[in-house]
Amino acid sequence: MDHRQHFYNQYTTAQSRFQSIEDARRRVQIETKGLERTVQGALPANRAARVVDLGCGYGAFLLWMRERGYENLRGIDLSQEQVDLARELGLDCVEVEDLFTALSQERDVDLITMFDVIEHLTRSEAISALTTIAQVLSPGGTLILRTPNVDAALGTVLSYGDLTHELHLNKTSVLELFATLEFHHVQVLPVPVVGGSFLARLLRGILAPIAGIARTLRHIEQGISTNASISTPNMLIIARR
Repeated sequence: MDHRQHFYNQYTTAQSRFQSIEDARRRVQIETKGLERTVQGALPANRAARVVDLGCGYGAFLLWMRERGYENLRGIDLSQEQVDLARELGLDCVEVEDLFTALSQERDVDLITMFDVIEHLTRSEAISALTTIAQVLSPGGTLILRTPNVDAALGTVLSYGDLTHELHLNKTSVLELFATLEFHHVQVLPVPVVGGSFLARLLRGILAPIAGIARTLRHIEQGISTNASISTPNMLIIARR
């Protein structure tokens, strides 16, 4: 068995570690806050748009999209546990499938999303997947990805904290990857941290400006442009076909 599938078979148990369905619902609420701050502006205006979420997990993005009136939704994931949980949370548009098979069944898709997925692919798999996505998207269609950022102060925590991760990226490597593909208007954006206790949010507000100054000074000292990197633990990539 592929080592990744070994973990995917137990992904909710080994990675998400929800104690109850209520735990999952609370996590969806936290995810929703992050989605509202990051991807809302990139969504299709047409609520009938075809949307495919590759690696949908327990369905946080699809639930959020459904609340906003999008109906033409499909989610796929390799983990039966994750799909079962998504269905328990109320989704009937999710299925167990690998992304290459799923993409072979699609065409003229308006929006494809891959939240915390590309890091699970090898370099060759990532190139193949993104090349196929470019072919499946409708003209003017959008691809949205979220992935860990190894340039963050504690970037290794997310990037190396999952044994199924194969690809470790920063802003520079993302732009290099997409420069070889049929996408246009590629943006690599920070993903602000949300949630946590009141104390965590307060400290975040106090320390963020200080950390920003320290980051700028490090870039100057190393002779690296501040535009070459992102400081948040996750990055968002928005690419147009």
